[in-house]
Amino acid sequence: MNLTNNLFKIKIFVFSIFLSLNLILAQKINKNGKDDEITEKLPGQNSDLNFKHYSGYLQVSKTKFLHYVLTKSQNNPDKDPLILWLNGGPGCSSLLGLFTELGPYLLSEDGSNKLIKNPYAWNNNANVLFLESPAGVGYSYSTDGDLTTNDDETANYNYEALKQFLKKFPEYKGRPTIISGESYAGIYLPMLANLIIKRQKKLTINLKGVLIGNGMLSQILNINTMPLYAYNHAIIDEELWQYFGKKCCKGCVV
Repeated sequence: MNLTNNLFKIKIFVFSIFLSLNLILAQKINKNGKDDEITEKLPGQNSDLNFKHYSGYLQVSKTKFLHYVLTKSQNNPDKDPLILWLNGGPGCSSLLGLFTELGPYLLSEDGSNKLIKNPYAWNNNANVLFLESPAGVGYSYSTDGDLTTNDDETANYNYEALKQFLKKFPEYKGRPTIISGESYAGIYLPMLANLIIKRQKKLTINLKGVLIGNGMLSQILNINTMPLYAYNHAIIDEELWQYFGKKCCKGCVV
């Protein structure tokens, strides 16, 4: 057991509770537009933001609402591309990506519960949209309590979320757009890209690319290529590699 990692996970959980309260308080309870969803301050933030930060909800069906966080570009928000980020799981919150990977601030590991600036933040040169999907993940919810879903439904909800986002933020219509993510986003993203391409006549989205890290594209392919990866990186030796080739997966280990 890695005590340091476990303590860090606990700290992220506790921080998320304070974050949820802050996000709720930061949003005015009215529907006058996107400016009501501006978040001016986060717990642990010890410096002013030099970019606009939004947190709100996108209604994707009569009962389902997906939580989003938008961090506008620190460079040229009026011209820089739009990047959609999805964490995987399925069931992982995209706030993990925001606060531990590519967001403009990271949760410090020194126990101070402070947010520190991330010099490698993606919003240095792009407008980054973090979406918690599907309903039941993170702060996304369903008013009827039905959180069951499948890949096809999730793809449609993700598309609808992007559609509603562009209505709320019309300045991103026609903007170069990249959809990105990791893990089970290897399923989410190709299916979302397929819908974007098929529905271009209904809604033009300037899709420029799909970025997948550590993607779960196929359980069989992912597991079946692990021995090949290990062999090519000298993790296993020639003898074990030959054994895999003869004894495992009916000789189809690669």
